[in-house]
Amino acid sequence: MSKNYRWKHPEMTVHDAGGLKNFWEKKIEHHAKQVENENSRISRSALDKLRCEWTRRLEGRLKMLQQPQEEPKKSSLLPIESFHLADKTVA
Repeated sequence: MSKNYRWKHPEMTVHDAGGLKNFWEKKIEHHAKQVENENSRISRSALDKLRCEWTRRLEGRLKMLQQPQEEPKKSSLLPIESFHLADKTVA
């Protein structure tokens, strides 16, 4: 290639096998660091904990809704109708 061609097309560079190997090793290393950083970020995230908490709550709610309804507990207080007044007339 002539010197003039390289000036017109700077993106075209010639590398030997060692240069290409180093280039791809750097790319792979950079990608591995990105993957490691992403995994670290995800593990520190509260999103997983929130999902587990919501799943637990929803399962509890579903269990509660699927259980047969119990009769409401009767109050130990006497109803008003049980009291009879001796004199119902007002003077």
